[in-house]
Amino acid sequence: MITLVASNKGGSGKTTVSCNLAVAFARLGYEVCLVDADKQGSAARWCTEREEQGHSPKIILTQKYDNLAQTLNSLREKYDRVIVDVAGRNSREMITAATVADVMICPHQCSQLDLDTLGELHDQIVRVRDLNPELSVYVYQSMASTNPSVMDTERQEFESYVSEFPEFKALTSVGRYRKVYRDVMSEGLSVLESKNEQASNEVLKLFGEIYSHANQEAITA
Repeated sequence: MITLVASNKGGSGKTTVSCNLAVAFARLGYEVCLVDADKQGSAARWCTEREEQGHSPKIILTQKYDNLAQTLNSLREKYDRVIVDVAGRNSREMITAATVADVMICPHQCSQLDLDTLGELHDQIVRVRDLNPELSVYVYQSMASTNPSVMDTERQEFESYVSEFPEFKALTSVGRYRKVYRDVMSEGLSVLESKNEQASNEVLKLFGEIYSHANQEAITA
């Protein structure tokens, strides 16, 4: 299975989602390959730090740019799960990966700058589905407020905007703006390996909503 984590807006938490999903799969016993297709190399640095610190389970890293389709199809045959992290823009990497991916997760903040990019992304997905009609595309609210007084309103605004685009499915899962996400990334870890139950539960909910077959108790064991 190939999961592409992508959007047309930078700073929305794509690498964080990619790394946390990679660990979630690996903790279930899958052999996981994380593909860093963003020249900033954030996922690669995370994976290198994880290896140097001796954290387990191990995540295999591949870095690849430009046309990803052939590479991803080859990796699909070799690994149980392939997670692809691309740059936050309309890129060749994103489009070619989408033509062969099974699942596409699009993290977006509930900000007008983020949500304005959904129109362009929607048009891209319409064209990609001519080549890959089985692609499932999910929009994930990331870096959401932890302030109880604005959480509900922010969520309603997010769902209302996403509902305008029929090619997308808005996930009920929400990732909130928590310092722990940044802290563990610098250590080569995921929040699933931290003591922060709130962040861990957010990742588990995201994982379970998309990959409903997953045994979430096994992930946290």
